[in-house]
Amino acid sequence: MTRDAVPPAAEASPWAMRVTAPALTVGQRAGPVEHAGRDATPGTGLAVPGQRSPAPARAPAPASPAEIVELLWFDAKALPRIRASWSDLILDLDFEALDPRHDPPPSDAGSAKDHHHLSGVLTRGPRIEPSGVRQAILASISEKGGFTPPLVLVEGELRFVFDEIEALKATLAVVSPLAGTDRSLKEAVDLACELLRSPYPEGASGAAATLTEHIKERLPPPARLPAAARIEAQAERLLLEERRYQTRTLLGDTWIRALLGASGQDTLPVYLPKRLAPWLPMLPRLRVRLVAEAHLRQDQAESSRYALKALALGRVATLDEIQGGRP
Repeated sequence: MTRDAVPPAAEASPWAMRVTAPALTVGQRAGPVEHAGRDATPGTGLAVPGQRSPAPARAPAPASPAEIVELLWFDAKALPRIRASWSDLILDLDFEALDPRHDPPPSDAGSAKDHHHLSGVLTRGPRIEPSGVRQAILASISEKGGFTPPLVLVEGELRFVFDEIEALKATLAVVSPLAGTDRSLKEAVDLACELLRSPYPEGASGAAATLTEHIKERLPPPARLPAAARIEAQAERLLLEERRYQTRTLLGDTWIRALLGASGQDTLPVYLPKRLAPWLPMLPRLRVRLVAEAHLRQDQAESSRYALKALALGRVATLDEIQGGRP
């Protein structure tokens, strides 16, 4: 390199081609990029030959977060709208360096970008509780009365609801060996078997749920039969292993129906793509953050006036949950 040669430009972010900016820590916004220091040639951003710039101060290590968020799934088709809804945050994320520990490096660079953006929205976006969905819907109504379901970032406990017919079958599977010596329990089991033999048991979901409760009520008390205390847990395990979630056909597709709530609040129905079932953790409840469309009621059987169509799902856990207890 000659004396007058310009040194090569610093490597830019893979997605931000405007200017090079330093990596941001969690919660930090991108500010103006300073090009020239005290010993730089004005207007060029290049240091004057023969002068040494002071060493940059080392940024303090970020504090450990109180909780973590694992991105489980997102709808790639919804990415343009998600980016538009959180445009300022997405701009900040575009100027961050990739972290190979959290941004997987697939062959398609766009996939890493998508993961980077969605993880950033889930961890840094302003979020609401389920009770805040009502206000988000009201705020999205235009002066002319037009309505487009808004995007919201909601945090709460997601509870998976099992199909009533499948729940009855699982209960019978674990209860039947106990029914031979108990007349009351055997009568409830026989009645449930009659329902399952009917031509259209799928249309009797309400009756199936009632019979499942009747069977549980007729189980011997745990003090007399310790195995009875494990019946419900065993049935739930069967349902989780087989992914027998309750489903609904609406909004142009078939969805897993779950319920999102927070402490002391009413729950909202959440619709997750049915194809997501094999990827869900085998847990009946999860603390989550959801990017979702906030819709008006889609099913007359729902008590809530609002419903959420999931676009991205993140699982939330605290460091205490991870560090404490047995492995």
